[in-house]
Amino acid sequence: MNKPITSLAAFIFIAAPSLSFAACEFFDGHSQKQITISIPSTLSIPRDAAVNSVIYESAATTFNGAASYKCSAPFTVGVKNNLGTDSTSSYFPIGNTGLSWQWVYQGTAYNGVGGGRTQQPGGYGFNTTTNALRIVKTGDISPGTTLPAGTLGYMQIDSTSLRPLAMITDKSLAIILQSCETPDIAVDMGEHNLSVFSRNGNATPPKAFNIKLNNCPSGIQKVSYSLSATSGSPAVDSALGIIELNKSSTAKGIALQLLDSNQTPLQLDKTYIFNEYSTAGGTFSIPLNAKYIRTLPNGASGQYDEGMAAGSANSEVIFVMNYL
Repeated sequence: MNKPITSLAAFIFIAAPSLSFAACEFFDGHSQKQITISIPSTLSIPRDAAVNSVIYESAATTFNGAASYKCSAPFTVGVKNNLGTDSTSSYFPIGNTGLSWQWVYQGTAYNGVGGGRTQQPGGYGFNTTTNALRIVKTGDISPGTTLPAGTLGYMQIDSTSLRPLAMITDKSLAIILQSCETPDIAVDMGEHNLSVFSRNGNATPPKAFNIKLNNCPSGIQKVSYSLSATSGSPAVDSALGIIELNKSSTAKGIALQLLDSNQTPLQLDKTYIFNEYSTAGGTFSIPLNAKYIRTLPNGASGQYDEGMAAGSANSEVIFVMNYL
């Protein structure tokens, strides 16, 4: 018996992917060079500077050096961050400090790797270009924040390890958050006869006091303040700046009202600009007033209405200062 013979041939075709990448290299005798930025040892900034505020920008440095390179295909150039996460934008985080740095190249902040500019094949260099360091507030800054000395980042060619330029700082930079010294205030409101409060809205004469701004550093451009009620002395009427007496007070039927220097009621939680502040710094006082006011509705017995009582009358309020 003849057995049929079946012949099988298997062919596997493997197609190589089409690869496109830039072959980049330094010209002979060229290599990575450094741009050294001289920065101050300390930098004072307003404690409440807005996010995206530029808090420092160095003078522009003109580069001249043998850092030229060439690429055989289109490629991108972007900044590689050495102090934190990379970014395709022009903001490079400095760890978790609330600060970011920017490489200002030819007057414009340069984008990071992946978001940089595309260049055509050929030779390139950086001679006569200007370079500067910009530091921007991008989040909450904690006391004791520093910018370390050394390499901030690199100008990186494509996704290769070719990095013609490095930006470095010559020293570390300590960030000092500016503010004035604002001590607590105790206002003696004096003693008053209950007869002053015979009708709703009756009040004592205003008592003047000051919020002290001591030892303010120079450089703060604007100071503002607001007043807030506390859980112990909640608001009766926020628009008129009236707050309750605290729970330990024994007086009844009255509250405390806060006023400005013109004796106009101060709205709670509203920001007021202190126009007498000087950017030169120093010591200042914000003049305010306070008075007791009856809040109990009128009855038939005047100051002896049910719900009125003489006694201790204390309140607390929070002053919130903002420095810009």
